[in-house]
Amino acid sequence: MDKLASREVELKFLFGRDDLAKVEALPEFHEDLARAARHQVSTTYFDTPDQDLWKKGFSLRIRKSGDRYLETIKQETASLIARGEWETETNSATLDLDYAETTPLADLVGKRRVKAELRPVFEVAVERRVFEVNVNGAEIEGVIDVGHIEAGGAKLPVCELELELKAGTPHALFDVARAACALAPLRLGLLSKAERGFRLAAGLSGRSAKGSDPRLRGDMTCKEAFQEICRACLHDLMLNVVALDGSDYVEGVHQARVAIRRLRAALTLFKPMIVDDAFEALSGELKWLAGLLGTARDLDVMQLEGAGAVPALANGEVEARRSAAHEAVRDGFAGERCRMFLVDLVAWIEAGAWQQQQAESAETCVADFVTRRLRKRHKRLVAAGRDLAGLDPAARHRIRIDAKKMRYMSEFFLDVPEVAMRRKACKSFVKALEKLQEALGEMHDIEVREAFLARELVAAVGDERGESAAGYVEAALTDTSKQLARALDAYARLAAAKPF
Repeated sequence: MDKLASREVELKFLFGRDDLAKVEALPEFHEDLARAARHQVSTTYFDTPDQDLWKKGFSLRIRKSGDRYLETIKQETASLIARGEWETETNSATLDLDYAETTPLADLVGKRRVKAELRPVFEVAVERRVFEVNVNGAEIEGVIDVGHIEAGGAKLPVCELELELKAGTPHALFDVARAACALAPLRLGLLSKAERGFRLAAGLSGRSAKGSDPRLRGDMTCKEAFQEICRACLHDLMLNVVALDGSDYVEGVHQARVAIRRLRAALTLFKPMIVDDAFEALSGELKWLAGLLGTARDLDVMQLEGAGAVPALANGEVEARRSAAHEAVRDGFAGERCRMFLVDLVAWIEAGAWQQQQAESAETCVADFVTRRLRKRHKRLVAAGRDLAGLDPAARHRIRIDAKKMRYMSEFFLDVPEVAMRRKACKSFVKALEKLQEALGEMHDIEVREAFLARELVAAVGDERGESAAGYVEAALTDTSKQLARALDAYARLAAAKPF
């Protein structure tokens, strides 16, 4: 029997194998879960060697459970909690491409090359239990999967709880999720098994990833555009959180920090439309996470880029602080505070009170709203930087932060003609912002490193060698005139620009 296209509304959570008993003991799940049958489920995902389907946002799979085969096409949507789905029962593990041609995947599988190159890419094998949760008039289907993903001999463990809304409002789904996270170490999972499998097959599992572009259109409402940007940033954040425990942890910290910065820039850009009773608290938690990542990143930069200029005494202090900062990042993301916050943040993005309180603004055209906001911020940035050469380090640092925010805000809309009407000019403007940010950033890194030396090195050597240590710091001061010249050039270009 065919199942017509449906819209899954679901939340996924990850947990450690050792925490399975805690998940099973959750009050909302315990009784139904104890009666749930255990099924062995194996799923094969198909694509071309170039991952043509996945790159277009589709996954194609055949799932075997008992004697039943189910062919499913899923379309990754912008939503953090909803995806498009089409499925049909088949008689074997062989793809039925005739069925695929009745879905949005038709254009791709209709191509001769794609059809000829489709092959198994990876497999997911899990023990599955399905149970029901009924709360506040809502019907929620729970699924616990324990097993692994395998691609080319490499394996990735799977311990996952899925909560899918069958009837009722998303608010009920989030209420159940909050209750579960408060009692068990569940981590919000914004990466599907498909994405984890494709990354494993490509040798990218556990690796950091640069930011992705939100899929925006000029005819979107402000609400739609804001949600899409937030979803892209949160996805990027969670992708890089995975890298924090591996060998790519330094870049993982950097890219996770960028994801949060981009998300905070989106909140600033859309602030007139999204302020509600939850806004300040959520913004504060994002600032807390940004602080954890920022401390670790600053020490990474100091150690990795400034090692040659930092004496062994201070170098050892940097490394000790750096290790502690990375541990604080890992503990922070694994802790209850962050786990609960991420559920609250997703709930707010998808169904927050701002959507009703600011309904008129939320439904206006995003192009008009954003253009006005970007022009205003551009004018303010130009005014603040007029005496850039004469500003003190703190004021230059504020200019740098404002330029970075302006860059992220502008980058979101580079491919939206209704905002970036003169795309070449907009790209040049973004490049000038980037150059200004980089030059001022280099100056800031130098100032931070030398302040550290002045404070830590002199204090560490004591009174007897204090004079010689202070002399070393003074002799090591770096000339930043070249960086300032680059910053002034970039500022002149962005001040003269009319990008929006």
